[in-house]
Amino acid sequence: MTTVKKLSMVAIGATIWAGITNPVSAIMVSLGGTSVPGQGQFSSVPGAKTIDFESGAPTSGPVIYSAPGIGPTVVSGTINYLFWTPKDDYTKYLTVAPFGDERGNNNLSISFAEKIDYFGMYLGSFDSYNSIAFYQDNVLLKLLNGLNDSVNIYVNFFAEKNESFNKVVLASSVPAFETDNHAYRIAEPVPEPTTILGSLAFGAVVSYWHRKRNNYRNS
Repeated sequence: MTTVKKLSMVAIGATIWAGITNPVSAIMVSLGGTSVPGQGQFSSVPGAKTIDFESGAPTSGPVIYSAPGIGPTVVSGTINYLFWTPKDDYTKYLTVAPFGDERGNNNLSISFAEKIDYFGMYLGSFDSYNSIAFYQDNVLLKLLNGLNDSVNIYVNFFAEKNESFNKVVLASSVPAFETDNHAYRIAEPVPEPTTILGSLAFGAVVSYWHRKRNNYRNS
């Protein structure tokens, strides 16, 4: 990677971090993915599942995309003043609020049937009128507001250890908010304290039984 490109990524990262509100919540951001010619960028995170929108945005199943008004909008190409294709992406992609608030579709929710600890997407632009919000059972964890009008980079959002989320909301007050190649990873279950104590108790019983048996054999 060239020095110029490194500096560019640092600047983009600083811009994204500057837009974060509610900073005490447990969502971390990193940049970078795998470039595929003509398809933009994809997640490089192990174990992540990708939604590329070539078959549209799923509206049923383990991941549900929903939007008021006309519903989730998947497009290709560019129509000036409505939506703009992300750099080097000639496939279908998701756009939020292609008509602004006029048709009441200025936000899109992505709901997950299971808790996840990672969400990523190829971000075309991240303007001041765009935002990304992360929720756990309708409790806002973090809100990220756009500041830069041209990003074209893969952005990764990670929950901190033993944390998770199950809904992401993309919003835009004017046209538009373009992303592609969304990715997510199911969170590992966190052991309950009672389970841990139960395991310790069982281990103590087994240890006691072994000691009793050895004492019996040696007597």
